[in-house]
Amino acid sequence: MALAWAAGGGSARATEFNIFPIVGGDSDVGLGFGQVSDLAHLGAVPEKYLWKVESGAFITFKTQNGGVVVPYQDYYLDLTIPELTKSQRLRLEIRPSFTNETTLKYYGIGNATPLPSPDVNIDDTEYKRMHPRLSTEARIRLYDRFYLFVGSIYTYSWLTTRPTSILAQQQAQGSPEVRALLGDFRPGGIEQLEAELQYDSRDNETVTSHGQFHSANLTVSPHVGDALRYGYEHLTLISRFYGTPVHGLTLSFRVVGDVLFGDPPFWELARFDDTPAIGGGKAVRGIPAQRYYGKVKLFENFEARHDLLPFTLKGKHMVLGVAAFLDGGRSWTELGHSHPELDGTGLGLKYGVGGGLRLLQGQTFIVRADIAWSPDAQPVGAYFAAGQIF
Repeated sequence: MALAWAAGGGSARATEFNIFPIVGGDSDVGLGFGQVSDLAHLGAVPEKYLWKVESGAFITFKTQNGGVVVPYQDYYLDLTIPELTKSQRLRLEIRPSFTNETTLKYYGIGNATPLPSPDVNIDDTEYKRMHPRLSTEARIRLYDRFYLFVGSIYTYSWLTTRPTSILAQQQAQGSPEVRALLGDFRPGGIEQLEAELQYDSRDNETVTSHGQFHSANLTVSPHVGDALRYGYEHLTLISRFYGTPVHGLTLSFRVVGDVLFGDPPFWELARFDDTPAIGGGKAVRGIPAQRYYGKVKLFENFEARHDLLPFTLKGKHMVLGVAAFLDGGRSWTELGHSHPELDGTGLGLKYGVGGGLRLLQGQTFIVRADIAWSPDAQPVGAYFAAGQIF
């Protein structure tokens, strides 16, 4: 459902409300339901908003070992004010969230990690992580299209592992390198202080047809006794390119490099930007989430999107489109040290190819549905979410 109404007589500005009930899920966390909505106050230029509040709630279910499990729960609020000051140089975003993941996968460390034998209980390939999170982030326009992004993120995590799981066994009996990377599983907090330099020439941050968006992010997590046990640094470099060679056809390309230094929690080895890296619905689609763990990840996404059918529903401008994509990349155990026993000796490229549908509602809301095939897929990856992948 999507609604919009005018906000004030004679004003060129409007308030746009979108709400989309979700009944679906993906191949990693099963089927579920929830909602994604946003309330945005548009400016004099319709493509821009003065502020936006987004909310989301999602819970999934799937059958496993003869019963029903709840793999994933996520709840959040997100307040974004793109031009907080009169100078229009400061953007503020505040996001509290709570996430509970009960079927996170772990098969081992390294790009060459094999799947376990079929007789291994699926519960022994999983672990649980529950974590509330609060982030406060600000973006300051330095000059023209250059921005400085600073933020503080605090997360507290509880982990649960079965004594017979692959994760618990490797923590107790793995090689010295693997045991050092896994660390201990006591509950604890992490404070992440981040600074990011951005260049952003996109014509629209939601419905991008041309421009570039590049970022270099450095995150420092201090070690302060038992209160903050993980001391590490995280460097992420991302380049994004967008172009529209013919009307209605948009080509998008992203390349991501992600490196961890120090002693991060082991679950960060499978992620970038708080989401799965070599696998999952926001990076290399088709590969199961948390399939590969390593301190170094490099991957790319190429996507072609074509608008098929613009239409109006209850006064709301809508556009139905299609997309085709090719994703690929790989991970390494750590930077500066070779681990052929964990990463293999060849190219080690992991990839996924597929396509999907896109539905634009108004100016600030997109729903996407993708299906991807990969040699790692079981048998395909399927994803349904709000927002573009990048």
